[in-house]
Amino acid sequence: MIIPRDKNPQLNRLLNPNLNRQINPILNRNINPILNRNINPILNRNINPVLNRNINPVLNRNINPVLNRNINPVLNRNINPKLNRNINPNINYNFNGYFRFDRNLQVTHFIVVVDRNIFQIFDFNLNNSAFAVGHMQGGFIIFDSSNQYISHYESDSQNGFNEFDRNNNWIGIIK
Repeated sequence: MIIPRDKNPQLNRLLNPNLNRQINPILNRNINPILNRNINPILNRNINPVLNRNINPVLNRNINPVLNRNINPVLNRNINPKLNRNINPNINYNFNGYFRFDRNLQVTHFIVVVDRNIFQIFDFNLNNSAFAVGHMQGGFIIFDSSNQYISHYESDSQNGFNEFDRNNNWIGIIK
């Protein structure tokens, strides 16, 4: 997989949280959900999918890919990288979605932007592994294919995101 330089934290020091302290949630308390309650789903009920039905796909059919064919990559070929070459980074080197990197800066997934509130997340075998629902603080709540809340993306303040598990441990970056 060739990741464009402008999205690769191994090649672009501005995207590397080990080199750019502004996007590192350990060094920048504003983007750390443990230190900033506004982006902490445990403390902010507005971004907690258990407490806010608007961002819970079990309770809101508009954001549930099983019930809304527009955001379901099996039913909507425009958001299916197996059927749409433009959103397949294995084929299209100008892919304009996001890439997910682990904390070691290894790419693990790519992200198709469905609209400003929904992302579909794929592995590089083109399997749809999760989806994201936007919340009111500019981040996203991540759900697996069974609609289980698994993690959240919070803005890194520079056009990307940091990923945190349900306990707010930093687990990855989105560029």
